[in-house]
Amino acid sequence: MSDYPEIAARFARDTAGHEMVVLHDDGLYRHLRFAPKDSSLCWWDLITWPYNLIVNGSHGSFHFCRFGPDTEDMLVLFRDSRAGRSINPQYWEEKLRAGDAKSWSEAKFRAFLIEEAAELESRYPGTVEAVGKQILNSDEHSIEYRETAQFACSQFRHGDVTLRFPDEWELSFDEFDWKYLWQCHAIVWAIAQYDAASKAVLR
Repeated sequence: MSDYPEIAARFARDTAGHEMVVLHDDGLYRHLRFAPKDSSLCWWDLITWPYNLIVNGSHGSFHFCRFGPDTEDMLVLFRDSRAGRSINPQYWEEKLRAGDAKSWSEAKFRAFLIEEAAELESRYPGTVEAVGKQILNSDEHSIEYRETAQFACSQFRHGDVTLRFPDEWELSFDEFDWKYLWQCHAIVWAIAQYDAASKAVLR
């Protein structure tokens, strides 16, 4: 399973000079802030209370919640559920109560259209070229958003060919949003900083 290395690299660059400030630390009730020493670029807060964790900052806000006898401390959940990976966005999405983990992927939809056009080409010659001109490389239509992609498909004309936009339950063109993945890395990094600081105090 991919750990989204491009996001991991971006997170590392964005947080090279970050420091942790403990605003509150009382058992499971924590408020930790992470930012560069003299800037607010790419800042975030990590807030926990029993069965809940919020990460909020420059790259969005996400609220995770899980009730269970062994998950009162959400830091434990995030530590233990990584399964040897840097992040576990699929599993953590199941615990998401607020915030959008996924967003429309133009690249994914573009790949779908290219494949669809190729399959139709043998029965309807010229489909590949028509899809390219009318949608993929068009100045008139955009597929940057779901709504505009749906409209582009509805306006497509090439002989008897029609392009049906699949229902979401049938085929999703959503992918994990980079901000969600960035914040997943932020949680893991924050926990590591907090654990290291806690161990230093105990020495």
